[in-house]
Amino acid sequence: MPKVSSVEPQKKNPKRFNIFLDGQFAFGADQDLVVDHRLVVGKILDASDVEKLLSEAEIGKLMERMYGLFNIRQRSEEEVRRYLRNLSFKRKIKDKEEISDTVTESLVNRLKQKRLLNDEQFAKSWVEARSKKKGKIALKAELIQKGINREIIDEVMSGGVTNESQGQVAEKLLNKKMARWKNLLPLEFRKKAYEFLLRRGFEYEVVREIVENLTKKG
Repeated sequence: MPKVSSVEPQKKNPKRFNIFLDGQFAFGADQDLVVDHRLVVGKILDASDVEKLLSEAEIGKLMERMYGLFNIRQRSEEEVRRYLRNLSFKRKIKDKEEISDTVTESLVNRLKQKRLLNDEQFAKSWVEARSKKKGKIALKAELIQKGINREIIDEVMSGGVTNESQGQVAEKLLNKKMARWKNLLPLEFRKKAYEFLLRRGFEYEVVREIVENLTKKG
């Protein structure tokens, strides 16, 4: 049975360690893995221990990547899964071991346990940030593209995006265009205004009300 012969901090990341079994490098491990499994010099491991450690070491290494991703912005569960599928495909091209379904599920569960992965919270944050520039239709399309469940989308949209708030956003966006369009004929202005707001994903009734009101004011 293999024996831990050395536990050495990695040069680039002292919070991770290189684990040697019987004098040969076996895998890299984070602090949690070393502590939880008491990986100290002289410890004897059996085959099942090594297999489990290799799997957990892989998860720990991928967690480092996840922290980097989540430092940029919050992610949906589907975005994480897509990232892992792409990473696995790149490994396959390089004739390296792919990421197993077991590792993927374990990683996703760990992210949820650490409260880094929560699709409902992701959707709320996304809508809160994007509803100042986009309409309901665009927001729904973006969340669907992020892999958010339609029930979550409906719940989040009904709770945070009203026609009134959408109307206010649409009016602000349109007002920013007024100076550029001030010399347009009324018919041409309406055409441009409708096209602009519909492209931004606002519902037709919201667009019609805002454009007609601004046309009357003009």
